[in-house]
Amino acid sequence: MKTLKDIRPGQTVGRYEFLVPIAQGGMAAVWAARQRGSRGFSKTVAVKTMLPSISDDPRFEQMFLDEARIASRIRHPNVAEILDLGEQDDVLYLVMEWVDGEPLSSVRYAAVENGPFPLPIAVKIISDACSGLHAAHELIDEENKLVGLVHRDISPQNILIGYDGVVKLVDFGVAKTAGLGGETTHAGQVKGKPPYMSPEQALGKPVDRRTDLFALGIVLYQLTTGRHPMRGETDVITLHNIVSNIPIVVPSQLNDAIPAQLELVITKALQRDPDARFQSAREFELALEQAAHETLPRVRTEEVGEFVTQLLGPHGEDRRAAVRESIRLADERGLAARFRAREEEATWVGAPLASTDVASEFSRTGAGAEPGRSPQPWANDLTQVDTSVPPRVVTRMTLWLGISAGILLGALTFWAISRSSSNRHPTIAISPVMSSGTASHSDKDAQVGSNEAAFDGGLAEIRPPPAHSAAAAVPSTRRKPTNGVSRPMGRSGFKLPPVSNPGF
Repeated sequence: MKTLKDIRPGQTVGRYEFLVPIAQGGMAAVWAARQRGSRGFSKTVAVKTMLPSISDDPRFEQMFLDEARIASRIRHPNVAEILDLGEQDDVLYLVMEWVDGEPLSSVRYAAVENGPFPLPIAVKIISDACSGLHAAHELIDEENKLVGLVHRDISPQNILIGYDGVVKLVDFGVAKTAGLGGETTHAGQVKGKPPYMSPEQALGKPVDRRTDLFALGIVLYQLTTGRHPMRGETDVITLHNIVSNIPIVVPSQLNDAIPAQLELVITKALQRDPDARFQSAREFELALEQAAHETLPRVRTEEVGEFVTQLLGPHGEDRRAAVRESIRLADERGLAARFRAREEEATWVGAPLASTDVASEFSRTGAGAEPGRSPQPWANDLTQVDTSVPPRVVTRMTLWLGISAGILLGALTFWAISRSSSNRHPTIAISPVMSSGTASHSDKDAQVGSNEAAFDGGLAEIRPPPAHSAAAAVPSTRRKPTNGVSRPMGRSGFKLPPVSNPGF
């Protein structure tokens, strides 16, 4: 099994090329990757790989597979899409849509430095999360029956906020279903993050969609008050507070800006009795929208994006720059590999690969160009291009010249015979480089190194004799470059941005 240290930018699994490590959690690591296709197609995706420390545990492997099987069936703008699942070199990986954003946990921590989290933004985020969660809860099977999906791990770490303001639910790794053959939690088993568990989940009792609504109520309480409603000094104390009947502090006592209608929504979502909570995420969403409509300014998705950008914009730009830089380096590695391959494919004769040819290739492919700028010729790197003729090519040239000389002598003999018999003279024009069949080997090498164009046309040009004469056979040659880039071209000193916590 490969470790995370074995995975490097530029390595591939399936159609996906690793670019930049983004995050690592308890079960998996996430990389920004590039999906490659034909005719220059490429797309940035997120590749999630299992941590080697748990990969040998069949239970965690099954959870990883369940996430792919379950989440790939959910189609909703507020749920991150699962694109592919694969395994290569003992690496099990899950491919997801790329979300250019941050987890809600990071957004909340950044907002603390600027004062209370804006209530309209908080309501908008939770309302959109309810919309995605309802789509997951309403997932049906092939027979059009509800599968009974429960996320079981709703938390700020698993709610992503894009810089465009779009909310995405992620990580269905511990989700439970009743109708898709998924893993079933046995009595006494507890899965999820302790601070966001419902009482029935903490006690190992059967759970349903209302468990996720309790967790989402805790997140809403945190955003609006700045505190967890039941958090203790340890997870054990927190779980005790969750399952006990200790009343929570009324939200308005911690933030007097919370309207009464919004406070009612929060407290209903946090009822310990599932029957007293909202019965569906849609009901929760509608209650939030009604409370916001009556008491808070309306917030658009774009305004959420502006808020996240104000808080974490530089961090997002650092990550985007890291991805762009990694793509540039990958393109340069690929360009160098193509030149090496073309060198190995040379079978007849090759001319030295001029630096202008390399610059032309850079211009055509766009490799080495910064995003938003025109491609650059990378003159400094071109000084490293080897323009000498490899020994094996010189040997081929010698053989080729010998064969050409033989053909030329045959043509001259045929011409002499034809002249003596019919007194008619076919015209032969010989290019300067082939005018002497006795030129020394060193002279020929000098011509190869100094006059590339002399070999571009191949053999000497022979004008055809009259129709009754047989023309000399003239083999054609094709030009193959023989020199590759001697080292990968790129810049050094590149540092990755800080790794964020996705909460897996």
